[in-house]
Amino acid sequence: MEVLAGRYRLIEPIGSGGMAEVWRARDERVGREVAVKLLYEHVHPVERERFAQEVRALAALSHPGVVSIYDLGEEEGRTYFVMELVGGGTFDQLGPFEMGLEGLRPLEAGLDVLSALEHLHSRGVLHRDLTPKNILLTEEGQPKLMDFGLAYLSDATRHFTRTGYTLGTPQYMAPEQAKGAELTPAADLYSFGAVMFRTLTGRPPFTGEHDQAVLYQHVYEPPPDPLEINPAIPAPLARWLLRMLAKEPSDRPQSARQAYRELEAVVAAIRSELTAGARAGLSRSGHFPAGPTRPERLELRARASFEGEAVWPTEPVVFGGLIAFGAGAALRLFRQPGLEPLTPLAAGDEVTAAAAFFGDRVYYADWEGVLRARSLHGSRVFEFPTRAEVTASPLLTARRLYVAGRDGYLYALNHEGELEWAFEAGGHLSAGPTLYRGMLFAASESGWLFALDPGSGKLLYKVETGPIHAHIPAAEGLLVLPTWAGEVHAFDPLKREVLWTYDIEGDLWGSPAVGGGRVYVAGWSGVLYALELATGDEVWTAKPGKVTAGLSLASDVLYVATEAGELIAYDAGDGRELWRAEGLGDVQAAPVSLPGRVYVASLEGRIYEFGEA
Repeated sequence: MEVLAGRYRLIEPIGSGGMAEVWRARDERVGREVAVKLLYEHVHPVERERFAQEVRALAALSHPGVVSIYDLGEEEGRTYFVMELVGGGTFDQLGPFEMGLEGLRPLEAGLDVLSALEHLHSRGVLHRDLTPKNILLTEEGQPKLMDFGLAYLSDATRHFTRTGYTLGTPQYMAPEQAKGAELTPAADLYSFGAVMFRTLTGRPPFTGEHDQAVLYQHVYEPPPDPLEINPAIPAPLARWLLRMLAKEPSDRPQSARQAYRELEAVVAAIRSELTAGARAGLSRSGHFPAGPTRPERLELRARASFEGEAVWPTEPVVFGGLIAFGAGAALRLFRQPGLEPLTPLAAGDEVTAAAAFFGDRVYYADWEGVLRARSLHGSRVFEFPTRAEVTASPLLTARRLYVAGRDGYLYALNHEGELEWAFEAGGHLSAGPTLYRGMLFAASESGWLFALDPGSGKLLYKVETGPIHAHIPAAEGLLVLPTWAGEVHAFDPLKREVLWTYDIEGDLWGSPAVGGGRVYVAGWSGVLYALELATGDEVWTAKPGKVTAGLSLASDVLYVATEAGELIAYDAGDGRELWRAEGLGDVQAAPVSLPGRVYVASLEGRIYEFGEA
């Protein structure tokens, strides 16, 4: 058959299963593309009736996270239904999780799915077969629950479920479903927990040579630690995943609404942590969660003086109402907003490495080569000595912290300061490492990029790049390699290929910013470039003057601090200048943004707070 019901013209098959096949079709009556699901002729009449009854019930649902059902009918002995065509890929394509703004996308999509599950469950509908392939994405990234062929209404249609509750996909099946027990909404939560595990780590919680081996693990074995599979996952997110995968339904969140609230709290915590480490997260993207929505209304709200200079490559870091940066032989602390000075944390020598916060601790290093961990009250936690200066900010994960030194070593410590491994790079490491796609990347001034296993420090591969002084940002599957000579390379770390190279024709000290499909880079040539991340094509340029500081992107606004003492806000889309502050003194420290505020520190020994009027 080519046309169903005189209106649905079948174009091409797009999927199939044990009970049905799915076609891309065109509804010629209203002129739109749809998906048509056709049951096979051999499907038992009882199952066909169950299917039709459940489709009618699902058609009554109305939620942006549930695929819309348009029609139900039968032709030539085959039951069919017509639904919304969703063509943006499967849910797991949002992963793996990266600690940066792109890492929030699968979590925010997860919130949408939980909202849809709450809608279903409140109407007595269980899905029973949540998998990445049954949660499709629209072109705009909105997840839609699909394939309700195994769904049932918890009361109305139980007499149709004679084939048993063990129908489903083994890799994502709840223990009680694997055992054939009566199901509750907690089974869907478990399955979605398994989907999230697969999305965020890159693998399902359990694998085996056959279905029974996988089902046995779901019932009897604890899931693996997600932090060991993907070290970029924060500890609160790992705890939420394991709670969703609890063996006993009573140990999981008691509703989709509760699971939503718990994940929502995790997302809020991650957003706040993205400014607690230099360059906005483990991927060093320089893309901050939020900034002033009307930068043209920024006004000087406060300023404070400090001893010493805020020298490259330091940058202010904000956490828990505090702002911290290195200047002189101390880590300077101020309360924000208002810049009330607090007691500095002493060091043995100049502090130019950006600080990092974790829980109730702050980590900072100095030119004496010592990494210090202090409580927020200033009490000593530990000190770890290297053999030369440390100018790079430490990188913190839930399990480890990584310190790059100018002695040519990358050190991995546990949170108590005990050395787990050290990798010899053979050249000064001026910039901190980047964690991306499950690998730890460090670049040396001798011209090499090293890809390491973050757990063992084992060298996976190395690539000659030219000397690099700045942090390496990463986004959308690519590393952006900013060489000191001014060549910028877009590097695919999985394929180990350079996709494009762009020469900004000037020394490059400050870290680029990456976000929204663009790369923003500026150096001593005095020119700011916006490039397409996928192609390297030039989108726009501006002339802020000589730039040493890293760039900061927030709320579609790019903040650039210059050696001439200016802080400039550009529209990240088209390069229009939105706002400018002058007379700050030479600036080598990257600016940092928060909702409604921007901070920048200068070589003149002053820090400035700008806020929206």
